[in-house]
Amino acid sequence: MPTTIDSAGITFNDTTSLTSANIGTAQLVNGSVTAAKLGTTEQKQIAKAWVNFNGTTSPGTIRSSYNVSSITKNAVGEYTVNFATAMADANYSVLKTDGLRGVGEVGNITSSSFYCVVRSNAGATSDTLIVNCIVFGN
Repeated sequence: MPTTIDSAGITFNDTTSLTSANIGTAQLVNGSVTAAKLGTTEQKQIAKAWVNFNGTTSPGTIRSSYNVSSITKNAVGEYTVNFATAMADANYSVLKTDGLRGVGEVGNITSSSFYCVVRSNAGATSDTLIVNCIVFGN
């Protein structure tokens, strides 16, 4: 009896097996693999938000992002990154890089936003053209 594919799923009636050798991205329906369908370990390995923005404009101009709704410029070199969808809690990790030093301060972490500061080599707050932030966590 042949293999059957219907709304209930795939039924193997012979020795056929489903392996990575015979299924690839071309066989997957667009949107069929979501973060919610992944295991707990895999979900923790996916960035929950990221943004690349111009820190010289007010508000910060987002060039590209995922799960970031806006950038609030609080002062020279000081920004609040606002999430489109809130995190489960405030226990997440943020990596921030910028065009000046590549490191910086991150604080005031809430489930809906976090604060980041860009500093020049001399330590003063400074606007910069490129600011990147990546969020991992819950």
